[in-house]
Amino acid sequence: MKMKSVITVRNLVVLTAALLPFTAPAADLPNVIDEIEIVRSVLKADRKVVIAEGMKLTDKESAAFWPIYRDYRAEMDRIGDDRVKLVLEYADLYPEVPDARAQAMLKQLSALEVKAVAIRNKYLKKFGKVLPAAKVLRFAQLENRLDLAVRLQLAAAVPLVPSDTRKP
Repeated sequence: MKMKSVITVRNLVVLTAALLPFTAPAADLPNVIDEIEIVRSVLKADRKVVIAEGMKLTDKESAAFWPIYRDYRAEMDRIGDDRVKLVLEYADLYPEVPDARAQAMLKQLSALEVKAVAIRNKYLKKFGKVLPAAKVLRFAQLENRLDLAVRLQLAAAVPLVPSDTRKP
């Protein structure tokens, strides 16, 4: 990976850290939501740069790849929207997440994971129709690394539910 790509990935991780204010009180949620949207738009631009640099597409490949990529990211961004809503709800409830709500949130989280895998698989097939298999695999690797960087930051930012929420 080129130095510029490494710097861009590092910037992506650092910018994702701006998603840390998830424990803000409910009154601050409009500000938190604005901050999240700003960060997400920057991440979107950085992601595209990393993909462009990492893919090394020919002009012909590029012409076929980018329209599919835009559709893919639009679908994945909708899942990201739902994840943000879920995390904001969790932040609003933290540290006392009622069991019934925790169960519903687990169900939502699982559904989002299943949906993300289905979308990724659908688009890997579409990319396979316009790119050689090695480049599709490279794309999957790049996306996976970017997603892992974002998820790592989110995991570090969101506090764990207390192990015992019952009162003694």
